[in-house]
Amino acid sequence: MRLPDGVRRYLLDLLERDAAERALDTAELQALATAAEGCSAKPLPELLRGWVSSATAQMRWKRARPVAAKELADHLSDQYEAFLDEGMDEDTAAQATVREMGDAVEIGTQLDRTWRPRPDWVMLGIVLVVAAAGLVLQYSMRSNNDLEWYMFFGKYVAGAVCLLAAYFVDYTILGRRCWLLYGLWVAGGLLLTFGPFRVESMGKLVYLAQWVWFFPVLFAGILFRQRGKGTRGVCICLLSLPAMWFLAMHAPSMAAIAVQTVVCCGILFMAVWRGAFGRRSKGKLLLAVLPLLFAAVYVAFLLLFDAGVRDAFYIAFDPSVGPQGEGYWGQLVRQMMFGSPEGQGNGLMFMQWNDATTDWLFMTTKWTWGWPGAAFLIGAEALLLLWGFRIARKQTGLLARSVCMGVMVTFALQTLMYVLQNCGIILIDSYGLPLLSYGGIYLCQTMLLLGLLLSAQRSGQLESGLAPQNARSIP
Repeated sequence: MRLPDGVRRYLLDLLERDAAERALDTAELQALATAAEGCSAKPLPELLRGWVSSATAQMRWKRARPVAAKELADHLSDQYEAFLDEGMDEDTAAQATVREMGDAVEIGTQLDRTWRPRPDWVMLGIVLVVAAAGLVLQYSMRSNNDLEWYMFFGKYVAGAVCLLAAYFVDYTILGRRCWLLYGLWVAGGLLLTFGPFRVESMGKLVYLAQWVWFFPVLFAGILFRQRGKGTRGVCICLLSLPAMWFLAMHAPSMAAIAVQTVVCCGILFMAVWRGAFGRRSKGKLLLAVLPLLFAAVYVAFLLLFDAGVRDAFYIAFDPSVGPQGEGYWGQLVRQMMFGSPEGQGNGLMFMQWNDATTDWLFMTTKWTWGWPGAAFLIGAEALLLLWGFRIARKQTGLLARSVCMGVMVTFALQTLMYVLQNCGIILIDSYGLPLLSYGGIYLCQTMLLLGLLLSAQRSGQLESGLAPQNARSIP
């Protein structure tokens, strides 16, 4: 049944105010107005419009008000027209509808209680438990005792604060202020590259190498902002990638370039496939993955015509073919993971020379506690990834789904690269194992990204005009 003109105008006014606050495009509003054209139902009187306004005003969660108003209007419209069909005049029908619905303030108070976002304690608990397990493993397997336990506990507390802070942030700021956030991210990256905050260690810019990993959630906001703009919108999304490539090359971090290019092109491709940029077409789909196609052609060219790259590729999968010992580290890692105990001396030297809890946690866990310990470590990471993808698949809103998928695919590819490196297949240096690898800044960064994912899960349904999962039906 179509909404009456009065209710439609009131809902449009609510949506317009909400869109102004969130800086959203007005495409949805125009679509609603177009869908309501030709409505033959009589408009609701001022009494009922005022009732809806009084009820929704009691809700402290402003983002839920338009959705709640629509549900209330549906009930009012049904009841109002039922009374009109019984022969009542408009004023009498409106008064009877108000009596039937009950006190607006009381109904609004009930909505405020039931339409509050409910924390996902299961996911929060998984994140905190996995992070705690990683810190315990790091502390127990260190080759020196220069860090006391309370320093690890301090990292854990800082990470938990970052998780909760990001969780209670409105994730829609990524769409509302996407270009501001993107500009701040680029400016911060330049300061970490050339400015006073440049910190270099072992040939890498320490802080920049972690700063670049925030890009996928920023890209999700840009994608959301460009929705409905067709090929032009897809091109604008792709034009945001060179800044990430520039900063990642200066870090340098080939892992960041490879993973984030795959992630961003992947979520852009899926958005085009779902019609977020207008009617799906082969041209738009091809454009969305154009950077990946160029990268694949470039890699194929190097493998065919560059003997050095080809040899490095062979050595990564078979370290023994290196004529001058180029595959030594890969052989040593494979011996520790899959070989006999005869290489324990070399293994101890390896872990003393390399901080084993930084890049080799999986290998060190297996070497120390055997395959049961390694299985427990990877099982904890797999639990985190499975639960995160479960959250991401449930999101129906474009921004919420893009943010969640961006975070989880990034973590999944980081995990895959880390496990391959710890098994002796070293194509490019991995970045880390989410929540488990060593580093306080790394832990805080991972916690922030997971907090944004849970923030999207907490209220992402409103983006599609759906009631929160914990909302009860209106009496």
